[in-house]
Amino acid sequence: MIRLQWLDYLATLRERKTWLCGAMLLYAVLSIPVMLARPPAHVQEAIAAWFGHGGPFVLFMYVWIDLAMNKMIAFLPVVLASGIVLRERDIGVLSILAAKPLSMPRYFALRAVSACAVMATLHVGAQLLGLVYFTARVPGFRPLAFLAAMTPHLFAAIFATCFSAAIAGWVKHRGASALIGLAVLGLLLGLSLIGFYQPAWRNLTLVNPMSLGALALGNLDHLGPKDLAPPMLALSLLSLAAIAIGAAGVRRMEA
Repeated sequence: MIRLQWLDYLATLRERKTWLCGAMLLYAVLSIPVMLARPPAHVQEAIAAWFGHGGPFVLFMYVWIDLAMNKMIAFLPVVLASGIVLRERDIGVLSILAAKPLSMPRYFALRAVSACAVMATLHVGAQLLGLVYFTARVPGFRPLAFLAAMTPHLFAAIFATCFSAAIAGWVKHRGASALIGLAVLGLLLGLSLIGFYQPAWRNLTLVNPMSLGALALGNLDHLGPKDLAPPMLALSLLSLAAIAIGAAGVRRMEA
């Protein structure tokens, strides 16, 4: 099973859609210094009000998380996971797979984990590339705080991939699965920072898994395990639940 998982991960890495996702992340990394070159004064003032101060690193992290990485994880998980099992059914190999000593729920879980591993590889690769590039190009860049803040965001990206896969487990058509995933993830990510804009709503926004991935923005100067561990644990549990829900939906295909 472990070898099959590894082979499926490698096969997913080699797919054209994965290379497309990698190219989009590369563009996101390279474009950030341009976006930061002349930030509008009203944006700096708003960030200072939302996060307590508007230093260059806070401005950078807001732009990186909200304008770059949140946009990426609204789209890339759908590309990677919205067709899990559905593609095999559409090309006519699902009946062959069903004859193997591997149940459809287990096959779904294997494919979902592979998609999550690829999403994690792309996300970590973008952060490591950014670590080198931003150190040279972004004034006031703080490498350790950057990596710490992006760790919960990695778990949010993995959850988004599991969520996209879960939709595929219950929706019969790939197009509908992708559209639902884009709509829901886009809405969740669009509301993910509302707790900073409206502090009175901050506790309420914690029910949004995507908000958990951006919590570090509120405490960039003092990030520690107590800030990072709870959202990562919550997102891990939600990811497992999403895979279980998707696997339950796939059971219908065995009938």
